[in-house]
Amino acid sequence: MERKKIVVIENSVHVTGALKSITRTSYDLREYFDFVFIMPSHSVGVSYLKSKGFTAVYELPMRELSRRPFNMVLYVPFLLINAFRLRGIVQKEEAHLIHVNDLYNLLPVVLKFMGVRIPIICHVRFLPDSFPEKLFSFWVQTYLTHAKFLICVSDFLKNKLPINQKIKRIHNELPIEERLPPSVGNTNTILYLSNVIRGKGQEYAIEAFSNLVVSFPYWKLRFVGGDMGLLKNKEFKTELIALCQQKGIARQVEWTDYVDDVETEYKNATIALNFSESESFSLTCVEAQFYGCPLVATQSGGPSEIIIDGQSGFLVPKRDIKAMVLAMKKLMADDLLRTTFARNGREVVRERFSIVNTSYQLKQYYLEALS
Repeated sequence: MERKKIVVIENSVHVTGALKSITRTSYDLREYFDFVFIMPSHSVGVSYLKSKGFTAVYELPMRELSRRPFNMVLYVPFLLINAFRLRGIVQKEEAHLIHVNDLYNLLPVVLKFMGVRIPIICHVRFLPDSFPEKLFSFWVQTYLTHAKFLICVSDFLKNKLPINQKIKRIHNELPIEERLPPSVGNTNTILYLSNVIRGKGQEYAIEAFSNLVVSFPYWKLRFVGGDMGLLKNKEFKTELIALCQQKGIARQVEWTDYVDDVETEYKNATIALNFSESESFSLTCVEAQFYGCPLVATQSGGPSEIIIDGQSGFLVPKRDIKAMVLAMKKLMADDLLRTTFARNGREVVRERFSIVNTSYQLKQYYLEALS
């Protein structure tokens, strides 16, 4: 039987949750399909894909639509140029299906207008409020017209989209591997693993931690994540560092850029935090529980579908510093509770986000689209 070839289009310039997710899915399904990846030129994600064993990787000078006038002027010409190049790749690779890894990339739709008849599956990984309402609605309607399926990463996200039988929900997948033995860190380290972006909630972690240092003077707060090379993120990080100095906790706070080895980070930590304002899913919450790190996260969407409050972690209201402090204090003071959360978290995510419930569901939609 002929192996079907799937072209995956991914916009990530850096290693993002979206790239990690589609890489994990492709890794799980590599015995059933051949995968070809299309990435932006000079993306760090190219080396990430190759490190996971994917060698068929093409680079295109893709541009995202943004409010900057320069990018808006160049968007359409680059879209057309890349569509012609994509057509060449699809024909050369004799591809059978295109999986575009987020809603805002219209390359497969342009390809259809060029006469290339190939089925499309589109992932929706961002919440509608991440973009102007009319623009997001245009993307959704465009893919509802031209794609076989739209895949949402959570029920929270699906409920914000139109009711349509093409829209399906598949949660994101578990990490590809676990190298180190299970452990609950006793390093008195609170880990915040996230790129430094406004809305990810680092400032709330600093505020909450500053309320706990008197009772827990030997604990530290560790931030791990990059600024993605963007000036606005660099400025935000500068504000966060200034906030630590203002709160008098600068010596107890560590800053580290993006790391590949998140397993070591989680297993060297005692507690993990995610105080995001809005999450369509949350790979960091899945990773923390998969690797056995007790977790406190906000009720910001996706995390509520990952964490069982009071059993595998704590869920707190967004921007509620008092609730964050209380949840963190409970875990910091109770070794047994941390051990219980770590064990329960590992069990919950392995069952809820198993390969059968994630990657193999997508496999069925691939087969249906290909038929």
